[in-house]
This record gives sequence, structure tokens and C-alpha cells, in this order.
Amino acid sequence: MYRPSLKSGWSLILLFALSLILFLIAHFSYVTIKADYYEQKVEAAQIMSAFIDSLKAEQQRLGIPFDPINDPFQTGLIGIARSTITTDRGLLSDKQAAINPNLAAVFVEEFSRQGLKAGDPVAVAITGSNPGANLALYAALKTMKLEPAIIVALSSASYGANREEYTWLDMEAILKKKGLIDFSSQYASLGGKDDLGIGLSDPGIKALFDAMSRTGTAQLIGATLADNVKARESAYNQLLPEGQRYRLFVNIGRGLANVGSIPNANQIREGLNPKLAEEQFDPEGVMMVMAREGVPVFSMQHPRRWIRRYKLEDASEHMPEPGVGPAFSQKKHNVTVASICLALLVAAIVAVIVLDRHDRNFMANIVDPDEEL
Repeated sequence: MYRPSLKSGWSLILLFALSLILFLIAHFSYVTIKADYYEQKVEAAQIMSAFIDSLKAEQQRLGIPFDPINDPFQTGLIGIARSTITTDRGLLSDKQAAINPNLAAVFVEEFSRQGLKAGDPVAVAITGSNPGANLALYAALKTMKLEPAIIVALSSASYGANREEYTWLDMEAILKKKGLIDFSSQYASLGGKDDLGIGLSDPGIKALFDAMSRTGTAQLIGATLADNVKARESAYNQLLPEGQRYRLFVNIGRGLANVGSIPNANQIREGLNPKLAEEQFDPEGVMMVMAREGVPVFSMQHPRRWIRRYKLEDASEHMPEPGVGPAFSQKKHNVTVASICLALLVAAIVAVIVLDRHDRNFMANIVDPDEEL
């Protein structure tokens, strides 16, 4: 009977073959590790994808043209360079980066870390400048079943929701009509300089008022920026259910009634701002007022930074698949399988050594009959 021995060439070949097989098994064995809040993040991404598909279909039905160059996926979330309701230049790259259904997962994770739960009231301040980011926020609000009080500064920077007949309020109205959301902006201001649309033409101002009128959105129009800040503060208080307090103030973009001024916006950090109330701003926007009242503040101005921070897939070449990527789950080598393979290899080596020793002992115990005599 063949007995393995380290002195045998066949034994060494068999050990080499075994170690190679076990290495390959360990190397190609993976396990999927789900990220925190996995189910909610996937659901939010799928909801945002549904938002995009619905708006695209409706824009096609309405005969509103897509931008074939800047909006290659024909989402309709990229507006035009200039219109009568365009307030200033916007970063096209930020608008394009936000057309990513997985951006909704960013809000889910950030809000979950803040401890938000279903039914919590949330104050929301948005503009028409980045409809993709707005949709991602709405998908997270719906997934987490939060209760938003929303005020929009309706005008838009370039490449945002800046078509006169297809503003952010019109997009909201489509989603609501299709039953995809059960909330929308309760108030709208003009946005732009001093939140009063200063610099827009009369047709532009009229287009914004027409959008508020056809969607039934209440106007929030003061005489000065300070008036509009006060008006927003009152509106948020009026929208807050009795006996409750806002668990979070969420700001998307750079609406002046929210941030106070462009220098303020440059100073405000992205994400949660736990020390915002301790900083000095002049003039103050609603964001600072909320912070001083003890409401946590979350701000997103540049979606592209969040895409990089969360390692989301770049949407420049193709539309990312909802729920796929490191923000949701990661494949890692299966440590259990690798440990079993290592144990099997060590056991095989030890077995050969033991048998080898047994053979040496057996040979040592053989007595030469001639020597006995």
C-alpha cells in the first residue's frame, strides 16, 4: 500500500496540487456584505428611478424637447442654458451628476444616522436649480415616511428646471398625479436675487406666477429678502403639526432666503452642520434661524461631491443601475471558506509528517535476526 512520505516525489506533487486547489477555492469564494440601511437605500434608489422614468414619459407626451447633448439619457432633468426664469449660471456637471437614482441612498443614510423615523416632521427648502437632487431627496422622504414641509424658490440656474412651461412645480404635479408622491411644495417664492426674482424680465416673473397658479401652490412674496426670510419662518411654523418640532432642516441648493447670501453659502459646509448656530452670518437665512432654534441642519449644494464621497457610479456614460454599488453592498473574500481551506492544507501536511514518522519508527524497530544471534 502506498504510504505518503515527504521523501516521496509523489507526495510532494499531491501536496502541491492540493494546496493549489484550496488556494483557488479560497481566492474565488466571496460573500456579499450589505451596507447599513441596505433595504431602505435600495428602495429609495428604485423610487427615484421610477420618478425619472415617469417624468421622461410625461415630457415625451407633452412634446417638450430633450437636450440631446447635455441630457443624453433624455431624462428631462437637464434644462436649457437660458430662459426667462433663469437667474444665474449653474454648474452643468452638478445637474448631470444628480441624475443618478442611487443619489437617493445618500439622503437615506444621512437621515438614518440622524435618527429620523417614520412620521418625523422635516422642514425642506429647495430651488428649481437641480431637479435631480430634489428627486433624490423626495425618494428618501417617501421611503422613510417622513412628513416634509416644503418651500421652493421656483426660479432656476441654467440647466435646471428652467423651462417656463415645465418648472419644478410642474414636475412635482406630474409625480403627484401619477400617485408617486403624496406631498409637494406648500409654498413657492420667486427665488433669484433677494428671493424676489430681481433681474428677471416681466415675462419671466409672469411665468413663475403662472406655474404657481396652475399647480395651486401658495405664494410667498415679501418686499425684501428679510421679509421673505421672516415669511418662510412663519410658514414653516404654520406647517408644523401642533405639539411637534422639526427633527431636521434640509436645504438643497443656494436659495438666498435659506442661506442668506452667496458668501454664506460658500461658508456653509455640506452635510450636517452641528455648529451652525455658533457661527456668525450676515444676513441670516432661514437655515441659521432654524439652527439657533435647535433644529439640526443638513445642506447639499454640490451633488457631485456626494457622488464621490459615497463612491456612487458615475452617470456620465450610462445610467447607473438602482441599488448597485459600494454604497449598498460589497463583495469580500469569504474568510470562513479561506480558513477551512487553510485548515485542510495544514491537516494534509501534518498527516504526511505523522505517517513519515511512523515509517521511521517502524524501520527503527526492525531487529536483524542475525544480530540477535
